[in-house]
Amino acid sequence: MNIKLFERILLMEIKNYPRGYSAGPDGVYYHGEHFSNALIEITDYYEVKFLTSGVTSDTYVEVKFIVEEKNYFATIPYYDLKNAMRFIPRNDVKFVKSESVCNRFLSETIKGAILNKEPRIRYSLDQGYNRFPAEKDSDAHYVFLLGNCIIGDTERIGVDIAPQNEALAKFKRPLSTQNAEFMPWVSDFLDSDNIPGVLLMAALTPFIMPLIDESQRSRFEFNTYVYGDSGSGKSAITKLLVDYFEGSPNIINLHSNKSEIDKIFEYKHCCVAIDDLCGTDSNRERENNEQKLSENLKRVQTPGQIVRDGKRIKNESMLFVTGEYLLKSSSTLNRCLVVNLKDPIPPKEINKLCRNKDQYLEMVRCFIEWVCKNYDRLSKNLNSRLSDVKNHKSKAVRYSGFNRNYAIKSLLFCTCDIFCEFIRSVSNDDMTMITRRRSIENSIEVQIDDTLCHLENRSSEYASSRNIVEEVATAILNSKNVYDDIKDFRNAICFDEGPRYYDDQLEGSFIISGEELKKFFSSRLSAKSIGEALADENVLILSKDGSRTYPIRKQGKSKDKWTKKFYHINADSLKEYAPCSDETEDKKPKKPKKPKKPKKREPGMFPLPKQYGVWNKRKKQ
Repeated sequence: MNIKLFERILLMEIKNYPRGYSAGPDGVYYHGEHFSNALIEITDYYEVKFLTSGVTSDTYVEVKFIVEEKNYFATIPYYDLKNAMRFIPRNDVKFVKSESVCNRFLSETIKGAILNKEPRIRYSLDQGYNRFPAEKDSDAHYVFLLGNCIIGDTERIGVDIAPQNEALAKFKRPLSTQNAEFMPWVSDFLDSDNIPGVLLMAALTPFIMPLIDESQRSRFEFNTYVYGDSGSGKSAITKLLVDYFEGSPNIINLHSNKSEIDKIFEYKHCCVAIDDLCGTDSNRERENNEQKLSENLKRVQTPGQIVRDGKRIKNESMLFVTGEYLLKSSSTLNRCLVVNLKDPIPPKEINKLCRNKDQYLEMVRCFIEWVCKNYDRLSKNLNSRLSDVKNHKSKAVRYSGFNRNYAIKSLLFCTCDIFCEFIRSVSNDDMTMITRRRSIENSIEVQIDDTLCHLENRSSEYASSRNIVEEVATAILNSKNVYDDIKDFRNAICFDEGPRYYDDQLEGSFIISGEELKKFFSSRLSAKSIGEALADENVLILSKDGSRTYPIRKQGKSKDKWTKKFYHINADSLKEYAPCSDETEDKKPKKPKKPKKPKKREPGMFPLPKQYGVWNKRKKQ
């Protein structure tokens, strides 16, 4: 519905009260007797629609109660109008009759006011990007929900966020600014000799990541690890880039509990932070802190390990971690951009950037808005460029064994290109941006090189686990014994054929038993040691309780019943350990021939835990 038309229909004082009631100078009267101290207006009438499904939830009426010169509001569900008194601010809005009489009065008054009027649509949006489809895909458009702020071309569709879906936090709305008023802040940040420009690109990457095809996105995901001595400015610069919300709920410290850490990942498609890993005289305390941070990073980096309200959620945030030293866990750092603040950032530079933080927030808002307007074009170009990364084309020999770092570098360069295009769209200073672009690219090169140096120096520390995973990757990705049909997989279990199963519905995983894993190494390694290596390299999908395996049960006659444990290996993560050649990368295993079915099959299926619903659907044999 047209918003202006809607405003003409609603936002008006109610004139036609139920029979016997009338408006007076100081409220509502019933047959000449004072009934309420408030006059009533209907300020909104809307239905909540879920954008992803298009399903309508409920319809609501927003009512304004005018008491003298003060306004009080109540949102009343249409389905519960008969109990309208439950929703009004009773301390300020007074009625002199019984509650049942007041409920009937409010219900009849509201129904009469909205009679023959259509409710407007208010969408229940997800944090991050939301796509509004159109008849033509080219006409589809996007908005971004950042906290309680809707960013994008909202006027085009009259989109409004549903109050029931109000944000987790309030976006620190910057002062009203004109286009490109944030350029002084950008200049101060990028012109600093002590602040790596790559940090700004890392902070913008979460707004770019959703543009990558979902099937390829995991290979480019990373976190940013900023370290330096006490007083280096690492915490201040990180908070500056990450702190979008009032109260800073997306920034927590290392000693927060597990549920608090999991909560920050509700902030999709933006940055969150854990601050900070500090030095200590106690070796034991230091080891405990490192272990806790490593475990949290591993949970973030491992699919399916973050649980909120009993549901597994995928981390779609960029985690910034600050510390005074590097973690010992090389496998964890392998999925990080390591940024070393060798020289402290001068306090005057930090203070100036912080004083003008409104400009940074405005830049973030304008950048997201620009991406929304150009989403499909940017996505197409980005995926085209990253396809070379997928196939390892033109990759330097140095990155062999460090595919993730090559992917991180490539994505940061793409983010830099997109950022520079955005700046050109709001500023005419092309020559200056050319210089700054080179500075940003140099910063990316330096920090990626530094990250690689750390990993190469420590390669002997974790070469064993990495080599094990590489062998597993080679064996599985080149195997012909990979089933892509659930029936075939179940049959293969019946015949003890040592199956592996790839299924997109199971988060894109290979399912394999410990016995089959041992065969890759001619039984010279135990299944336990192989499982430990897979877990260390963050390629396993762990169970809810942290176990490395999931049980699969065969049901039938009592003597034939058994339970086997299977490893679930994330397919995309495993591909990163494949040999770097176009022949093997993303090579799709050939579907094996279906095993011959017995004339009469035993009844029973093989369910996994409840979260994998596809396994729990039993068929009648």
